[in-house]
Amino acid sequence: MITIREKQIWYSLLLSIVLSIGLIIHGVFFDLDFSQIERLNIGGFILTWIFVFIFILIIEKLFDLNNNEDIINLRKEIKNIKTRK
Repeated sequence: MITIREKQIWYSLLLSIVLSIGLIIHGVFFDLDFSQIERLNIGGFILTWIFVFIFILIIEKLFDLNNNEDIINLRKEIKNIKTRK
């Protein structure tokens, strides 16, 4: 069975691949810098993908910080309730 964390990683991976392609296309066509067309090779794609994937993981961690604190507090409360019984 796939855990929630594994699903998050897979979705982040998929999103980073799509965003990498979009960023390369944006850089080539919207900025009209056709010298960047060489970034469409596999090396340029992998480099862009790595940067985007790391960025997504950092963003995910930042938004998850408050949730981790809340979960820790809820676990403490549950433990206190169980010890009272």
